[in-house]
Amino acid sequence: MSNNYGNLIDFVTQDNFSEDDIIFLTGATGFLGGNFLFWKLQTPGKVFTLVRGRNAEQAKQRIIENLETCAKSYNLPMLSDEIIEKRLQCIVGDLKQDDLGISEEQYNQLSQTKIKEVWHCAASLSFRWEDKEKIDAVNIHGVNRLLSLSKSLNISRFVYVSTAYTAGKKHGLIKEELHPENTEFANYYEASKCEAERIIYHFTQLESMGCTIIRPSIILGPELTRSSGGTRFGLYGFCQEMYQMRDTLAQVKKDLRLVGDKNSVGNFIPVDQVVYDMLYLKFIGFGDQEIYHSCNLSDLKILDAIKQCEKHNQLNCITIVKEREGKVSSFESLFDNKTRFYEGYYGTQKTFERSLPNHKRLTIQDIDNYMRLFVDELKAEEEGSIFERSQISSWDSTPLSVHTLGSPSNSPIIIANAYGMPKDFITPLARRLSKHHFVITWDTRWVPSLTHQFELDKCNSLTHAKDLISIMDHLDIEQAAIIGWSSGVQTCLRTMHEFQNRISSAVLLNGGISLKDEAGIPITQFEENLKSLLPKISSNRRMAEFYCQLIYGNHQAGESDEKAIDSILTSTDPYLLYMTSMPFRSAESLYRYANMMHNLFNEREDAYTTGVETPVLVFGCTDDEVTHPQLAEALCRKLKNSKLVLEQDAGHFAQFYDTNVAIMATTFIQSHLAVTEELV
Repeated sequence: MSNNYGNLIDFVTQDNFSEDDIIFLTGATGFLGGNFLFWKLQTPGKVFTLVRGRNAEQAKQRIIENLETCAKSYNLPMLSDEIIEKRLQCIVGDLKQDDLGISEEQYNQLSQTKIKEVWHCAASLSFRWEDKEKIDAVNIHGVNRLLSLSKSLNISRFVYVSTAYTAGKKHGLIKEELHPENTEFANYYEASKCEAERIIYHFTQLESMGCTIIRPSIILGPELTRSSGGTRFGLYGFCQEMYQMRDTLAQVKKDLRLVGDKNSVGNFIPVDQVVYDMLYLKFIGFGDQEIYHSCNLSDLKILDAIKQCEKHNQLNCITIVKEREGKVSSFESLFDNKTRFYEGYYGTQKTFERSLPNHKRLTIQDIDNYMRLFVDELKAEEEGSIFERSQISSWDSTPLSVHTLGSPSNSPIIIANAYGMPKDFITPLARRLSKHHFVITWDTRWVPSLTHQFELDKCNSLTHAKDLISIMDHLDIEQAAIIGWSSGVQTCLRTMHEFQNRISSAVLLNGGISLKDEAGIPITQFEENLKSLLPKISSNRRMAEFYCQLIYGNHQAGESDEKAIDSILTSTDPYLLYMTSMPFRSAESLYRYANMMHNLFNEREDAYTTGVETPVLVFGCTDDEVTHPQLAEALCRKLKNSKLVLEQDAGHFAQFYDTNVAIMATTFIQSHLAVTEELV
């Protein structure tokens, strides 16, 4: 068998599957699971999908949006409404909940349906050892819950999509068999997937249930179009890290040293080849073995692939070494943290056994084409912002870049972003809010842009509050709801304190504020390190230059300062590190940001909460490592008309990832908007 785009279309349109072919699928909103669903729905039968959502309608919409992304990646039309209605059934649930969170009504529906197979594609892609409990909640406990459901439904076969990198740090030929229990791993994602394989294998043996474990290697986008298909993992994740840090990487004076094996090879496979393997196994009745590698014939040098990423990012600064000699720079520590997931790729030499028929070989030229198109995608995303951009003159004639989204006829929401951070942080939230509101935000003065002259005497929250009001005046908005995130919460508090009649309600997300007049509020290690460095960096531009050079490995400083810098640059969410590190791009931006934050922490100890009558929703997260969740509790106590939501198992960037944050904010704002309109 050879495989390409045409053969996959031929395969699903031939008479290979029957109408009574009914499966249960997890991971349909993910990359591989979504691609599998896109092609499986083009065959007879029915697919029940487990999907998180507020209700069946919202869950189904999430799947449809992912299917549309898949169709676009193949340059194919979206599946017809008729096919979706006939062949797709959404089951609202969650792998992290008891009984998968499936309602009794939907369980009865499943039990009355002759489902043949469970296809488990969903997984937590977190990888840090310190996140073991969170990862286990999905990758271990979720598997156990799904196995229990399979047993109760008398499923004949459990199909588990794992990863070829459950081999961990093993070298050489990797057999299509379970790995020994003493296997060492590069990260906890690999370990959890390996443990899940053993759990599934032994459970299915005990219950006389069919078992198939499919291990894809490093997945790329579709073979024919070479598009990414929307994924940001694997080689794409590594290339994106370079793209997001390209300006910074260009300033590094010495090679950035990755610790690994420069001769290590990686196995890359297009997603449509993996889908073909999955459907082919189903077509042949899954064969006579339990474990299959879904990989390509070609093993390409990882360093060569990295060089293709560098080439299209116009860089040449990365090398792979067995060990680093001399001092490890703060920036090398930062890059390590951002790319830690990929260590397993360039740390070992391994080749995967493949018993399935072979696919067309990939070449380094193919990787070159994939990365060229991917960087083009990133550029297009960057240039094609979803916001409408305009410039206004603020209260002191300073020009401000204002960004709007949604219909101006809808009620307005103004988002105060964290000091000095790009709008990327709040773009997902703004997009969700814009369905029902006119969303407005702006770039804070001084940072991220360096076009404004820095005025130390205006470096306080009142300046930002007056900027917010100036934007409202420019847009002829008499009253608006406001949302603040991180240090943007201080801007919201100051605005409500000074201009209370202009604000209808407020939502404060994970606030970093000056609240200190309530005893016993703990601070995070991140904030403690930040507060120890800010006075030094903000003292003068010469010190800012020194610390900037320290970050890039061109200077040395005291051990405590170096540890503090490493902590600040590496303790936040790795996926968003490029944004949190933006104020560290140059000495001037670092100097301005240090003053902005230093002055914020030293503003009024009540954080301007006294006398605020505005209805406020205070949102905190139990796993916030930037601002302590007890600060949200204290803030709620200080505000007269407030409500607290403390989200479990969520962190500082919840507004970026979690759709429920937008739902919560919209519900709160609209409830108080309705009250305001009744009073008027």
